[in-house]
Amino acid sequence: MNLKSKTALIYDNGVFTELAVTLAKSFGRVLYYVPWTSGMPKSNALLIGEGLPGVERVENPFDCFDEVDIWIFPDVYEAGMQKWLAAQGKRVFGCRGGAELEIDRPASKEKSRKLGIDIGPYKVIKGLDALRKHLKAHDDQWVKISGTRGDMETFGAKDYAKVEVRLNELEHKLGAYTKVMEFTVEAGINDAVETGYDGICVDGKFAKSAMTGVEVKDEAYLMKTVRWAELPEQVRSVNEKLAPALKRYGYRGFLSTEVRCTKDGKAYLIDPCCRAGSPPNELYQVLMSNLAEVIWFAAEGIVIEPDFKARWGAEVLLISEWADQNWMHVTIPDKVREFVKLRNFCRIEGEYYVIPQWTGCAEIGAVVAFGDTPDEAIANCKAVAEQVEGHLLDKPIDALDVAREQLEHVLGKDKPKSKQQRQAEALYARGAISDKQLDKMMAKG
Repeated sequence: MNLKSKTALIYDNGVFTELAVTLAKSFGRVLYYVPWTSGMPKSNALLIGEGLPGVERVENPFDCFDEVDIWIFPDVYEAGMQKWLAAQGKRVFGCRGGAELEIDRPASKEKSRKLGIDIGPYKVIKGLDALRKHLKAHDDQWVKISGTRGDMETFGAKDYAKVEVRLNELEHKLGAYTKVMEFTVEAGINDAVETGYDGICVDGKFAKSAMTGVEVKDEAYLMKTVRWAELPEQVRSVNEKLAPALKRYGYRGFLSTEVRCTKDGKAYLIDPCCRAGSPPNELYQVLMSNLAEVIWFAAEGIVIEPDFKARWGAEVLLISEWADQNWMHVTIPDKVREFVKLRNFCRIEGEYYVIPQWTGCAEIGAVVAFGDTPDEAIANCKAVAEQVEGHLLDKPIDALDVAREQLEHVLGKDKPKSKQQRQAEALYARGAISDKQLDKMMAKG
C-alpha cells in the first residue's frame, strides 16, 4: 500500500524518536510530539526530534488533529488518550488499556494467574524500611515498582549487602516518598532460560511469522525470525493465554514478553512489555521492510504479515552515564546512519546530539544489523558499532556472543534453509498454503 498521501503522528516520550525517522520513509508526512510543558518548562524536552529529516516536531498535537490519519503510540502511558481518540473514530496504533499489564505489576501478576499463566513467588512491600527488612531475610530477590520508571529501574538483590548502597541512594533521591512507596519483590527463578515473543498484537491475534530472541540485560540482543510453530512451546502458550485479555483491551500495538522457561516445562511470564520494547524495536525498523503497512493495518484491526529482510537480527546498546546529565555529541558516518538508533536526540547544524534527561538511565540508543546467519548479523552489528563515537560511550559488543550461546540453547543450532523452504515460507506468509502443507514442504527440504 502507498502511504504517501497519509499523515502519521507519533506521540512519544523520547525513547522512540527513531521510529518517526523510519516511518518518514513511508508516510507522506510524519509529525512528532513529546510532552514538554510544566510549571517551568525547559527546552530539553521540546528539542527532542528537532531537525530530523522528514520529521515535523509539533508543540501541540491537537493543533493538527484533523490532519492526522493515524495516531501512533509506541510507549505505554497514554491509554486514556488512545481510547478517547478511538472513540472519536480515529485510527490508533497502541496498547490502549493493555498498559496495565506492564505498569501495574501486582495487577499484572493476578491477571496472569487468572489466565492460567505461571507466575513466580512475589510480595508487595510498602515502604523502604520494610523492603530493607525483607532483603536482609531473603536472598536472590528482584525489586520492581509500578508505573514511574524514572524513579527506579528494576534491580536484582543477590543479598542485602550488595544493594544497601543502592537503597541508600534511593532514599536520598526520593526522600519522604520512600516511607509509603510500594515495591513488588519477586523471588529469582533460577535454572531457567529466558526468551520471549517480539512483535505486534492486534485484538489478541498474531502474525504467522514471529520474532524471538535473547537479551543480555542492558547490553545486547540477538533475534531470529521464525514461523509461529517454531517458537518455543512455552512462549506460544503464554501468548495464547494472554490473547483473550488483549482482545478485551482492544490491543493494537507492539508487544514483547519475557518468559523464564524451566526444565519442568513451566513458563513464567516475568514482565509483559506493552510498548515497543527497547530492544528490539530498533531492529524492527531495519529488519521489517513493510513496518509502516503493518502498523497502518493493525490500527484498523487487521493483521498483515511482516516482510523480513533477513532471518537474524543483532543489537548492541549504546551506554553513557555522562549523557544522562550532559549534552552528548554522537558521530555517525552517513553510510551506517540507518543502523544507529538514538533516544532523546535532535540534529543541530547537521550534527547529532543526545539531550540529557536526568533519569539515571544510561542507555542512549542502540546499533542494529541483520544477516542470514547469526554470525553474519553479529559481525555486521559489531562493524557498525565500531564506527559510532561519543564521549564516554560504551558499546558492549562481546555480549552478542553471549546472547548467541543462550539463543542456541533455546532454539538449537541454526540450520540453513533451502530455496524451496524459503519459498514455502513466503507462500505461507501470504496465506497461499495451510499449516499442514507448509510442514510437509519444509520436511522435504
